[in-house]
Amino acid sequence: MSGASEQPSVADATDEDIDKVIAEFGGDPRAAIRALLHDLTQLALDCEATVSRGYVRGRLYPFKMASD
Repeated sequence: MSGASEQPSVADATDEDIDKVIAEFGGDPRAAIRALLHDLTQLALDCEATVSRGYVRGRLYPFKMASD
C-alpha cells in the first residue's frame, strides 16, 4: 500500500537506548556488541532447550562467539 506510514516496532531501539548500552560498557562499542550477541545467543539456547525442536522447525541459529 503506497502512502502508508511505517510504525516503529516495539523492538526498535532509539539512539538514546543505543547510547545507554554503549555507556554501560565504558564507551566501548565492541564490548557492547559482544555482550549483546552473548545475550542473544543465551536467549536462543534457552529457547531451544525449552521449546520443541519440531515447533520451531530448527530455525534457531545461535551466534558463534570466538574466544578472545
